[in-house]
Amino acid sequence: MCGSPHSAQSLWSARISLHAGGLGLMLGLVLALSPAAAGGTSVDCVLGSKEAPAALIAACTAIIDQSANSAAERSSALVARADANARTSDGLSDALKDLDRAIALDGKNAKAYRLRGDLMREAGGDLSRAAADLTKAIELDPQDAESYELRGVVYTNQRRLDRALADYDQAIKLKPDYAQAWSDRGTTYYLRGDHEKAIQDLSEALRLDPDHARGYTNRGAAYKKLGQLDKAIADDSEAIRLDPKVAEYWDNRGLSYAAMAEYDKAIADYDQAIRIEQRPNFLTNRGDSYQFKGELGAALSDYDAALRLNPNFALTYNNRAVLYKKMGERKKALADYEAALRLDPGNENAASGRRIMISEIAKFGVEPSRPLQANSGNGPSFDCATARREVEKMICADPQLGVLDRQIADAYARVLKSASGRSASDLRKTQRDFLATRNTAFGRLGYDLKKAMQERLQRLSALEGWTSSPLPACGRGIAYGFSLAIAL
Repeated sequence: MCGSPHSAQSLWSARISLHAGGLGLMLGLVLALSPAAAGGTSVDCVLGSKEAPAALIAACTAIIDQSANSAAERSSALVARADANARTSDGLSDALKDLDRAIALDGKNAKAYRLRGDLMREAGGDLSRAAADLTKAIELDPQDAESYELRGVVYTNQRRLDRALADYDQAIKLKPDYAQAWSDRGTTYYLRGDHEKAIQDLSEALRLDPDHARGYTNRGAAYKKLGQLDKAIADDSEAIRLDPKVAEYWDNRGLSYAAMAEYDKAIADYDQAIRIEQRPNFLTNRGDSYQFKGELGAALSDYDAALRLNPNFALTYNNRAVLYKKMGERKKALADYEAALRLDPGNENAASGRRIMISEIAKFGVEPSRPLQANSGNGPSFDCATARREVEKMICADPQLGVLDRQIADAYARVLKSASGRSASDLRKTQRDFLATRNTAFGRLGYDLKKAMQERLQRLSALEGWTSSPLPACGRGIAYGFSLAIAL
């Protein structure tokens, strides 16, 4: 999570991300094109028109197909049609073809170069070609603030941060109220590690455009880096208020809560993010909070689900290795650290964890030096030393699950003792069904082992009340207060 570096067993995931890779703040861009002229019911072929794409494409095509029109007129119409095509599904290829024709007709059409460069960047294409087009647009129109701003975004994606900042500076000089330039410069300062400057620029961007949800979540990330978590949560909450359908905003606030050790609140936000969109980083982040809470079963389930979505997500291997180490599964921990290093050779946490695992295996072997959790009055109902199923190993490793398993077994025994005939037969069947479902569903996406066990205990407790048997000594309303003390 956004914050200071941690030990080799660090669980923190990358918290913010530019589409191009490392940080992924999803820089929002605007083309700020001129509005369509009013003309009754007719549609004018004007770049930046708010008319429906289909109507605008038809209007522009009429100009493009009229050979009597000048090359400059047809070139301008091609740019407007390209912009309209870009707003349709699967229209990017046609848009780029239109821009190629526009430039061939009029090599001095700065807007054609600007739009082609930006569309290539947006499509994840050749960033060097995108930068070259935007440079040409600037040469043709050096007073165009938007070309500087868009080239700055390309440089930011290329991690050429000093050049990006120079372009944002020029865009702001030409257009001081350019909110997007302030916002993108703030994001670039964040990437460079200048978090105070990032906050200053993002604050100015939000002053100019107070409804820009992305700006709030980006500023919240900078506050998080400075340890100002209350401000980070306030910004994340405002982003959610403005646009609650963006999963990243919920995930970012979850990271802020987790940094404050408010794991239940963090998990609730991750739940919402995952409901909107399942991503491996969301599942990994939720797994981290479960792990910090000591709910190892839920953590393992989330890590496994994350890797099913993306088997090449290095950070999940690192964090699952930390979990396996806690479970005493040294061989699995070592394998996960090695997987993390294959995918991310520079991962210092994984490298350190791997060295520790190799040392521990040399001293103690690959098996735990003692059972995952000795069978006792406070532990699971079965012998952990002979546990073979993954779900049983998880119950042994997780104190909360161990207590639940013991309570379920005790409650089942008491209810069964009071039952007879068909009711006893039905009870045995429901218990077998519960265990069979638990064993087969554990590890699947969406299966919550702790919740399933709690529901089974509640059902047995209710049956116990009907048979007038005494309640367990701890009562039905047991408060599960187990957690792991982990330095943040």
